[in-house]
Amino acid sequence: MVLADTWRITRGKGVCCGCGVEFRAPQAIHSGLRDDGTELARDDFCASCWDHVDPGAYFCFWRGRRAAQEPKRVVNTDLILEFFGRVDGLPPERRTVFRFVLALYLMRRKEFKLLTVSRSDGREVLTFDQRRTSERVEVESPGLTEEQIQETEAQLSRLLDVCL
Repeated sequence: MVLADTWRITRGKGVCCGCGVEFRAPQAIHSGLRDDGTELARDDFCASCWDHVDPGAYFCFWRGRRAAQEPKRVVNTDLILEFFGRVDGLPPERRTVFRFVLALYLMRRKEFKLLTVSRSDGREVLTFDQRRTSERVEVESPGLTEEQIQETEAQLSRLLDVCL
């Protein structure tokens, strides 16, 4: 059983409950949970306001830091599609792996629609419909583990300077 399934806990508001100032990374934050009758309410305080708070008013309390939020990089799907078409110049084993991982990404982005999965001669081939052109695209599955897929995604992300 997960705690969140049994008790409702409010989220932090991103501002100090004492002075109302917005938290900035990597600022220290003091947080406490109190029972307000219907749910556990979370209160966050800056260090100076926490000095004036009675910790006994809280069911539990802790100290943390406001995490830095990294800006999301926008993935240019056209770039991924172009790269997908250009991997033919790679060595066969790398081409198969990159095409497979890129096809999965393009399917997740709804650029490719999976039509069939066929098996013959010990090979698994996925057939996609490319949304923009209605072309059929066949991609051989290299039989990767989840770890190998993640490693390939990381290589592609570095190569294309995007987050897949």
